[in-house]
Parts: sequence; C-alpha cells; structure tokens
Amino acid sequence: MGADARRLMSLEPVAATRLAIADLVSAAERQMGGMDFSISPSLSRTLDLLRSLAAFLVVVNHVGEALFHFEDGLDLFNLFAFQLFYLGHQGVMILFVVSGFLVGRAAMHCIAKSGQGMVDYAVDRMTRIYVVLIPALVIGFLSDQILAHVYSGPEFSYVKDRTDLLIFMGNLVGLQTMFVPTFGSNGPLWSLACELWYYLMFPTFLLVIFGKGLRVRLVALVILSASLVTVSDVVLRYGVIWCLGLFCWLPRRRLAPKWVAWTLLVCCLASANNEYLWSRGWGFTHIVATALCVALIINSCRHDQTISKAKAGAISKFFAKFTYSLYLYHYPPLMIVVAMTLKNNFVSYSHLGVTEAISAIGLLVLLYAYGFAFFWVTERHYHRVREFVRARIAPLRLGF
Repeated sequence: MGADARRLMSLEPVAATRLAIADLVSAAERQMGGMDFSISPSLSRTLDLLRSLAAFLVVVNHVGEALFHFEDGLDLFNLFAFQLFYLGHQGVMILFVVSGFLVGRAAMHCIAKSGQGMVDYAVDRMTRIYVVLIPALVIGFLSDQILAHVYSGPEFSYVKDRTDLLIFMGNLVGLQTMFVPTFGSNGPLWSLACELWYYLMFPTFLLVIFGKGLRVRLVALVILSASLVTVSDVVLRYGVIWCLGLFCWLPRRRLAPKWVAWTLLVCCLASANNEYLWSRGWGFTHIVATALCVALIINSCRHDQTISKAKAGAISKFFAKFTYSLYLYHYPPLMIVVAMTLKNNFVSYSHLGVTEAISAIGLLVLLYAYGFAFFWVTERHYHRVREFVRARIAPLRLGF
C-alpha cells in the first residue's frame, strides 16, 4: 500500500467526523428554521404576569428589609408576611427565565433567517439596556448625594467608595461584581451584569455553530471564549437559570397543565425561606426548581392558542411595561428613606400589624410611582431611540 493511500485512510475518521458534525448542524439549523416563534395571547398575558410578579417580589423584599426585623414565634399571618417579604431573589430568577425565553427567541429568530439581522439584534439589546441604565446610573449618583446629606452614619459609608468614574464605567459595560462593585447604593445592579453577558454570549454561541463563513465563526469563537474567561462564577451559575427560559422553545407539546405549573411555583415560593433547605446546601437547588416551575408555566402557555378577551390581563400588562425601570430606579430613593429613618432613631418593626402594613404599602406605592415616573421619561421612548440608532448604523449591516 502506497503512502498516499495510507494517508487517505488515516484521514478518513477525521473526514467522517467533520461530515457528521456538519449533518448535525444542518439538521439543527433546519429545525430552528421551522420553529414557531409566535407568541399567543395566552402566553403574552402570562409573560406580563410573571414580569409584574417578579418586580413586585423584588421591591417588596427591599421594603421588608428597610422596615422589618421579624421576631421569633410569629403567628400564621406574620409567618405569611415573612415569607412574602423575602422573595426578592426568587423574583430575579423569574426575570432571568423570562429574559432567556424572549431574548433567546430574538437571537434564534435572527439565525433562523440565515443570520440576517444580527446587527439589528445588537441594536435592539443595547438600546433596550442603555435607555434605562445610563439615566439610572446618573440619577442614582444624584440620589446618593442627597443620601450623604441626609445621613452620614457608618451604615452608608460604603456608598462614597463606590461612586468614582471607574466604577461607573464598569457598571456601564457589565463588569460589576467581577472587577468593580455595584455603583453607589444601587445594589440591584448586580443582576444587570448577568443580563448583559447573556445577551452577548448566546448569540455568539449561535454564530460559532451556524455562522456563515469561517471568518464569522472564528470571530464569534474568540468573543465567546473571552467572555467565558471574563465572567464570574455567579454569572455562569445563573446562566443555567437564564437558559431554562431558552429551552422553553424546544418542546413541541405541553409538558404540564397550567394549573399544575402554577401550583408548583406557589409551593416553591412558599417554601423559599425555609432555613432547613439553606442550612443543608439546597438553596441553589431550590432556586433551580423555582425557575423550572416558571419554565413549565411558559411552556404550558406557549402551546395554548386560546384567544383572550381584549381587556384580559390589562393590569398585568400595565405593570409589566415598566418592570425594568422599576427595578433599576427604586433602590437609591429607598436608601434615602432608610437614611431618614436612621436619622430619626427608627426601630424596625418586629411584626406586621395595621400601622406597619400602612407604612409598607405607602412606601411601596411611593417606589412604584417613582419607577413609573422615570419609565415615562426614559424607557417609554425605547422604540424611538432604537429606530434612531438603526437608521444611523444602517451601513454596518454586513449580513452575518
């Protein structure tokens, strides 16, 4: 046997492997191209409800931390209040699942159209983020100046150390909790770093597999590899939660009835603050279970083609439209309220009664009104900003 023949035989397994991978990619691309990316009225209403619920849990959690320090031996009503006041982390997980479902849809839709529109995807994501984030950082800085004037106690000494330009720029590009702290007093900014990286990493992953041309795939691979090296373990861990929303697009049938999925979610939320779970290291497992319940809800509603009435879900739709603004804007003014209470020697409530409930509801309404006001000034104009940016960068559409 000649040397050329032996060389061809040695290369045959490599060629066969490459052919098999190409076939798999081609099959996946065909399946993605045949996916139904439409959102039914039932699903749209459910997504609004989930986003509204998640933002509510986050804000209520922060109000609870500001006003309450529950004592032991709570009665049934106060035990329920304790559970409700500390579900903020679960609320963020709900937002992650919904984000994975919707943003993953946008990225896959671009790939399904032979990669056309990836520039538009980037513009959509960046304008969606920054139309609120930039004003939130600036307004948060101004709020922190008021905070320092109201109260200069040691409880807020960290704020001054977190308000320099480097930290501002780090939060602007999603490096908080990795290389810089969250900017000023606005602690909820931690989760935005996760979102920014997921928005970048998932489409680059798709381009590595489905990108047209070797150059596009290599550039995407470099970006994806650099991202994986840069991000923290927290971003990667919660990426599992984000991907659960993404995977909601895969099943072609309903996995569970809606009532079962909602019941499981309620059970997970009701048991979220169980010290037994956290003391034995099951906290993250419980968080994943909560996210799975949200994914089941989305899956069940995705395959429900029921046409809802025109006014059904109007309340959840109203609150859903400014959840992002509420999330980013509400914390700095809440810290000012906390500073005022500390200055006046306020003692945290040990239980929930009529007076305490009125205080909590009043503060909650104030924060919602504050968030909506800034939504009206910033986020409400997102579509106009997006179209403006699209028009300016139209020549950059290279047809990925």
